[in-house]
Amino acid sequence: MISVQPLIMSQIVRIFEINRMLRRKRPPAKREMLEELETSEATLKRDLDLMRDQLHAPIVYDREAGGYRYTDDFDLPGLWFKQDELYALILMHGLIDQLQPGFLQDQLKPFEAKLRALVEAPAGIQMLLSRVRMVGTPLRPVDPARFQAVCQATLERRQIRVRYFSRGRGAEGERTLSPQTLIYYRGNWYLDAWCHRNDAVQRFSVDAMRGLQVLEAAAFEPPEETSAASETAGYGIFGGPACELAVLRFDSTAARWVGEEEWHPKQRIVELPEGGINLEVPYSHPQEIMMDILRHGPRVEVVGPPSLRSAVAEAHRHAAALYDAPKRSAGTARRKDDSSAAGAL
Repeated sequence: MISVQPLIMSQIVRIFEINRMLRRKRPPAKREMLEELETSEATLKRDLDLMRDQLHAPIVYDREAGGYRYTDDFDLPGLWFKQDELYALILMHGLIDQLQPGFLQDQLKPFEAKLRALVEAPAGIQMLLSRVRMVGTPLRPVDPARFQAVCQATLERRQIRVRYFSRGRGAEGERTLSPQTLIYYRGNWYLDAWCHRNDAVQRFSVDAMRGLQVLEAAAFEPPEETSAASETAGYGIFGGPACELAVLRFDSTAARWVGEEEWHPKQRIVELPEGGINLEVPYSHPQEIMMDILRHGPRVEVVGPPSLRSAVAEAHRHAAALYDAPKRSAGTARRKDDSSAAGAL
């Protein structure tokens, strides 16, 4: 079997097209092939000889049918790509690298090298990658070696042991986890995993994992209904069933953007007479939906439920208080602190 790598791209494309023509019901005549390929008779002969000798393609000329055909069922070995398909795959790899440097590096690097070797104009690759880039939201960097270990355990279905720092409790504890699904959300990586301590599927921030070890033990596969219950039915990264419905009233300015956005797959938008909109969004936990509400400032009002309206109002009051207080310079604050300290002595 021939290696595709030494072939130039134009020859690969011709062989791909020749194979397509030979798989037709009616054998293509030589003149028909020359016209479709836009090539010379000598080049067509070289391509056919290469397919016979190196790809072991059973090609014969059928005098009765007046064209070429396969004597047996045959297709090209491996994967064959056209130029635009190669560029699309290289671009996809470049975007993945922007998303998470080192993501499946050992697995994807050889594939990328083979793709680059097939491209007819290698100089165009860097230009392509420079034309498309991803600008992410603020992220919490993940150590590449740790991230690679999590990917390995997830794909190989093996357990991991970690020291996990819970930001909510401000405490660290050891966990044994059976990885289920890796999730990329708003610049951060999360792992849905079966927690062997709590006997439940829970969501963990990959950046909060310390001292990670990939174990030999096979990952536990939770019951389907348990996995389904952990899916993000709520808002954002928070899982669990949506138990509340936020009703948000946006003014006409904010509605130009929000009206085109999807906050939740089951959201509902109602247009208002003055140009604004009402956005109804189900959620299970208020933390993340509050962040999205607060970023719109005075251009959105929480109509309901009362608990969410009160929480957003309280957050606005606390924020306003920071600006209502008399502004003190760093020098003034330092002199006052020094004076207090001297008095204490």
